[in-house]
Amino acid sequence: MACVWRRRLLASEEESLRECSALVNNTVLQVNIHDAWKWLLDPSRGYSVRESYRYLTLSGITLDRDRVDDVWLKHIPTKVFLMVWRLLHNRLPTRDNLLRRGVIQANAANCATGCDVSETAEHLFFNCAFSSRLWTDTRVWLGIYDVSPGNPRNHFQQFTKMAGMPRTSYLYLKTIWCAAVWVIWKERNNCVFQNTVATPYSLIEKVKLYSFLWLKSKQVSFGYSLHDWWKHPLPCMGLFM
Repeated sequence: MACVWRRRLLASEEESLRECSALVNNTVLQVNIHDAWKWLLDPSRGYSVRESYRYLTLSGITLDRDRVDDVWLKHIPTKVFLMVWRLLHNRLPTRDNLLRRGVIQANAANCATGCDVSETAEHLFFNCAFSSRLWTDTRVWLGIYDVSPGNPRNHFQQFTKMAGMPRTSYLYLKTIWCAAVWVIWKERNNCVFQNTVATPYSLIEKVKLYSFLWLKSKQVSFGYSLHDWWKHPLPCMGLFM
């Protein structure tokens, strides 16, 4: 199955290359002129933040600032932030999206974990047996219990801004949430491309490790050890419940 998927992805890439080639077929290169970027909004003076802001605010384009601000954390690796952003916008190459783009056939659209359910983002990250087990283990580790929605955006909001939790906890909970979805996505890809299956124990251990490393690397006030974070996450967040 993985080999078939790779061949279809390769065919899709070849088609994209043909389209790109068609776009530049009539382009005439001038040897004596160097290539340069041109900012179309102001070709004479070039790019500026002021003009970009003016364009975005006056052109009628609506930006969902909450979606950007909520998931942006400076201590989370850029590749993780981008993956989370794509998840919240349903832009990940889950099998339902690949099916819609014609990359795979309908008979190859089931969840990569082998649960015989269509692989949507909602199912893969929150409703599949292996991901729902991870969320349960994460709540047990934190000592927090709730019933979370399956929609990615609603799940993110509910998990990271739990009722009754102080605002000081939001940064830590966002970090843990990002670590959990990152682990799920990586393990899903390992399942597809390497035919490996991780144990539930190893998944929650990775969530603990990733979240600790990200907090430790950038959060100056986070002075706890890995053992502290492993055993007592809430006190490390400044919460004593």
